[in-house]
Amino acid sequence: MLRTLSFAFAASTALSSALFAQDGENGVVEYVPGSTGRITAPLATIVDDAKRQGEALRDTLIPQDAAEGAFSGVDFDDIRTKALSHPRVLALLGAGEAGGSQTAPEEVRYDGATVFLLASFSMPKASLRQMMEEASTYGLPIVFRGFVNNSVYETRAALEETFGSMEEAVGFSIDPTVFARFDITSVPQVIAMSEAVDVCETPGCESDPVPPHDRVSGNVPVEFALRLIAEQGDVASAEAARLLTEAENAR
Repeated sequence: MLRTLSFAFAASTALSSALFAQDGENGVVEYVPGSTGRITAPLATIVDDAKRQGEALRDTLIPQDAAEGAFSGVDFDDIRTKALSHPRVLALLGAGEAGGSQTAPEEVRYDGATVFLLASFSMPKASLRQMMEEASTYGLPIVFRGFVNNSVYETRAALEETFGSMEEAVGFSIDPTVFARFDITSVPQVIAMSEAVDVCETPGCESDPVPPHDRVSGNVPVEFALRLIAEQGDVASAEAARLLTEAENAR
């Protein structure tokens, strides 16, 4: 039996996912730190000439409309999801090293995990930092739906902005299939099962049956969520109690 344990969300302010690099106080960009001498090439003229040439070339181009029905059978959302989950993309992010995400099949990637912490980069930084600390305490994976603005580099910057360095941002994964499998539309959430899930049977897990689980929704401490599941859960009460006991014994 599927049971959802709900808790009221704490009010939070949405964060902007776009990150900007600031120049020096005088607005001067130092292309080569520590270099000396003056740049004598007419850079402004070169840039202006390039812009004029580009405008002239654009005026000579004739856009071609796509043939009717040429892309009717293409699922662009599925292509995007697969591209963002590709091992090479995750490797560019550094998730296999500092981030703790793996590129092996799902059942290996999560190492038999039965409890997941679902998060978003839109959450307050303080909440993300607290979740990361609690995830380490209980040995739980934190899962994000996708990259910030679909950008590996902006995601890495967001992690460094939140945690100070990639070395501190351990134990996270980027996996839209987890959100699809459990029909997650809001975060943070704690998902708890009695046993590890199998690999997806359908593309992106979009049509997979929802595994039996308990969940706690809201910006609450992980310990609180686990105790709530241990006391009231129908599916994962024993698993939540086990995690609480192990964490208590390790202190």
